[in-house]
Amino acid sequence: MNIKPLMEKIKTHTGRITILTGAGVSTPSGIPDFRSPSGIYSRYDPEELFGLDNFLSNPSYFYKFAVENIFTMKDAKPNIVHYMIAKLESIKLVNGVITQNIDMLHKKAGSLNVAEVHGSIEKGHCIKCSRAYSLDEMYNRSLESPDKVARCDCGGLIKPDIIFFGELLPESEVEKAYKMIDDSTLMIAMGTSLAVYPAASFPQIILKKGGELVIVNRGSTPLDRWASLVLNEDLEKVSSEIFSLL
Repeated sequence: MNIKPLMEKIKTHTGRITILTGAGVSTPSGIPDFRSPSGIYSRYDPEELFGLDNFLSNPSYFYKFAVENIFTMKDAKPNIVHYMIAKLESIKLVNGVITQNIDMLHKKAGSLNVAEVHGSIEKGHCIKCSRAYSLDEMYNRSLESPDKVARCDCGGLIKPDIIFFGELLPESEVEKAYKMIDDSTLMIAMGTSLAVYPAASFPQIILKKGGELVIVNRGSTPLDRWASLVLNEDLEKVSSEIFSLL
């Protein structure tokens, strides 16, 4: 594997780089992905699982899944990819990371400027009274409930702060993402299929303003032909190589 072209891109655009991450960044930490042939959507209907109307009418379906597949993210540890990205930020080579992941691992690894555009499992809120709940509180309340649904003391349904189908992306996180893009001339997309919108539009913004796109992903993406560099390599190996050179 030749990491030199990627390092040259990082050197050329130092301080003007935004990293975009998807599920492939977190799978080495044991976080299941959604869209691969063996991913979650191969076993669950995505609309039934994450459709907002379905959640409101039948929350037990989501919560049964969450106890087994989402709330367990609280015990996940960052991997070399997360630590490499945090290191790039700490030495001011990149200005931040935009992530489609809800697992909190970038922040656990030490990244400070993180735009979680699909929300985060870190907290949830009662849809009736807006009271905030931590991940542990949601998890414990769902385990203790007869129907395994986390409910507020007021009786309202607790919804994790992740984006369901039918919801707008969190405005503050999207604004943070656009600010990073405005300050960047290069985007490095890692572990993402670049097939989910509107997050997949972020690289296109960079390209339209004359910037560059680098893609590091095991599989092909719809934007490969527009990228100035594509590495279809293992993310952990690429990250280890970069880390060793920092």
